Amino acid sequence: MLSITHIAVSLVLIQVLSLDRNNAFIAMVFGVFIDLDHLIGLGSYAKSSGLLPLTDWNTLVNPGGQWKSLLHNPMALAAVVPMSLVMVVAVPLIFWGVHISMDYAEEMLLGNFSSVEATLLVLSFAGFAILRYSKYLESYALGSLSSYLKFEIGSLKSVFRPADRNTI
Repeated sequence: MLSITHIAVSLVLIQVLSLDRNNAFIAMVFGVFIDLDHLIGLGSYAKSSGLLPLTDWNTLVNPGGQWKSLLHNPMALAAVVPMSLVMVVAVPLIFWGVHISMDYAEEMLLGNFSSVEATLLVLSFAGFAILRYSKYLESYALGSLSSYLKFEIGSLKSVFRPADRNTI
């Protein structure tokens, strides 16, 4: 599936599971960023097939898996399960499993960016917004939609604001 779909689904799961910042980072690594292995496979694919196929859109979106590493293979369980055990949290295993399941559904059933994936994408972002807003209302019962939007913008700004160097 497209990375944006993996992001949307991972964000919803992070909200549903009420993960803290550290576990949310781990969730994004195993739910989204494992797709960075495609960049590694891209080099070997270009060596074996040449650069010309990389200019063809159908080649780029081919779900055949020629660019996938072991992270997209059941053998990855040999690494993901011990990580989950060492971290004493199932987050890596859950998010890796969801990612692989989504890719499998696309490859075997749906095809590239099908209407089902588009619907999943829209519903995931809508669900994420609803979950975030409901959690906001739990903390700020008198909060309005405009105050919620200001709160979210402030939260986003704090993510990109440099850390205070005087704190440890």
